[in-house]
Amino acid sequence: MRFLTIYLTCCLWLGVVGAHGKIVFQSSPDGNQLDIYVMNSDGGSQTRLTHHEAGDDFSAAWSPNGRQIAFIRDLDERPDIDHLDIFVMNADGSNQRNLTQHPALDGSPDWSPDGSQIAFTSDRVNKYSIFVMDADGANVKQLTDVPASMVPKWSPDGKRIAFEAVLGLGHGRQIYVMNADSTNRWQVSEPIPHAGMLLMGWSPDGKKILYTAAIDYLVSKSSLVIATLHPRKHEAVKYERVPLPKNMHINTAAWGADGKSVLFSGRRKEGETWNIYRFHLADGPLINLTNNRGGTAPREWNPRLPVSPLGLVPKRWGEIKSNSHRNRGSGGNPSPPIP
Repeated sequence: MRFLTIYLTCCLWLGVVGAHGKIVFQSSPDGNQLDIYVMNSDGGSQTRLTHHEAGDDFSAAWSPNGRQIAFIRDLDERPDIDHLDIFVMNADGSNQRNLTQHPALDGSPDWSPDGSQIAFTSDRVNKYSIFVMDADGANVKQLTDVPASMVPKWSPDGKRIAFEAVLGLGHGRQIYVMNADSTNRWQVSEPIPHAGMLLMGWSPDGKKILYTAAIDYLVSKSSLVIATLHPRKHEAVKYERVPLPKNMHINTAAWGADGKSVLFSGRRKEGETWNIYRFHLADGPLINLTNNRGGTAPREWNPRLPVSPLGLVPKRWGEIKSNSHRNRGSGGNPSPPIP
């Protein structure tokens, strides 16, 4: 019986972990409000999840189990005032609820790998800082206290958080990593004159960080950079430019769930619609996923069993079977001006 349990666990783990999940993204096909959409990893079955006519919904992030999506909602109808709160909804768009309920600008939500917490950016202390809260919005705690810090991203093991920060006058926006308790901050990005560094995320194995180096903060002068981290020291040991087509303008990006590709929103010239592409790092094919429908800020959910086959601690058979079945199958940033 033990052998059968191990065999079934290993087979299911291998079958599920190799699959791609869903991609969540933001889009405004009619040029009005941004809404949250999902699609298959090949660009098919694009489905609109939010229909908030009074303001934008954007900056979506999957929960680790793929059952929920955190996102930002602009609650003000006046175009000259932003009131941004963090909401969460089920993966099908149902049960939308406000987590932060604060008059400040709250943004950039990112789930901890165990799904218990959400890190986010807020200016509720009169400067942009990184906070963390429970997944239900309780127990809000400030993590950073520097002139400006934003866009937190949890490492896959939950021990560290990468983020963007400006540490003072004369310091450009750079990428840093700190422990999840805010200790031991160190710089990841390679300084480039007249460039701002915009964090895109960790590789699924936690060994690399993807970011954009934007000369003069222009998308037309941006390049995607992969920083490889030292396994023990607090330093990056290698920087590589992702060899995208030279005429491609880059906006937002993220790692593909397979760790072998990157997703990004791009366009080939000024005035074109932003579309989402997948670029395979090993051999370079560029795949257009949204095909003139538009879209930015793609995030792909990776359908993995929450247990390694080496652990030999399988979930209840009914839950494994259920999960396996469900997972089968302007020149500037067009997004609202939040960090």
